[in-house]
Amino acid sequence: MPLNQSYIFSISKGDNLNKVFENLEDRDIYFPRFTKIMMNIFDIDKKLSQGSYEITFNDSLYRIFKKLKDNQIILKKFIIQEGSRLKELFPQEIINIFCEKKKMQFPCNLEGLLKPDVYLYDREEELIMILNMALEGQKKNIDLAWNKRDKLLADSSKNQLLIIASILEKESCANERKKISGVIYNRLKKNMLLQMDSTTIYGLKNFKGDLKKSHLKDSSLYNTYMHKGLPPGPISNPTMSSLIAAGQPEMHKYLYFVANGKCSHKFSTNYEDHLKAIDQFQLNR
Repeated sequence: MPLNQSYIFSISKGDNLNKVFENLEDRDIYFPRFTKIMMNIFDIDKKLSQGSYEITFNDSLYRIFKKLKDNQIILKKFIIQEGSRLKELFPQEIINIFCEKKKMQFPCNLEGLLKPDVYLYDREEELIMILNMALEGQKKNIDLAWNKRDKLLADSSKNQLLIIASILEKESCANERKKISGVIYNRLKKNMLLQMDSTTIYGLKNFKGDLKKSHLKDSSLYNTYMHKGLPPGPISNPTMSSLIAAGQPEMHKYLYFVANGKCSHKFSTNYEDHLKAIDQFQLNR
């Protein structure tokens, strides 16, 4: 093994100590007979855990022995990003297997129901476990945000809170989420179109990153330029910050907002002022 290299080897289900020795010897790592005897004395064969192990050039035989004995498995990171979409995270096959195990109705929709976080795993089979951890974690977050919601939202639902939170995650940074949440509720009260780019983009099948006027006429129920009210479901996996903001909207009279910089928007109470803001911050860029 070259000086600057490490070797990753895997122990599969059913592998015994002899199989491990064979795999290591294929990499020119040989254990003396005495060491093999010691491993048998310590019942390492019965303690082997399937997973990936790393051996570096500087590892002594004792160090390798200890890694096997202590099950020092290399853990991979599985990251569920804030505002991510389900299809960006898991293949449909994994989702179907999970839903079947949970006895959920098909086709089951887990959009928005996964907690953004970093999850550790060592085998692909554990993706099902990650899905379950993310689902349970998000359920707790939703319940917490629901219990902390403003009293004025007593007649709303957890699903409504989740949908609004998923929109806030895509439309704003944490510093303005409660303010934009207030805009959403104000428009809903007035039976106005929400006109949110993020929901419309979600409903497009082949979106390439540039929202065009033709997209605003798309028939998707997620197109809030065409359909009043909230979209039929969440559009992203929201963070706790967005869930709280969805349940605690800022009270104001704003109905419009336009970006005037990173994580900053210009808010307006009427369409005339909104057009002026668009002209100032968008058209003159």
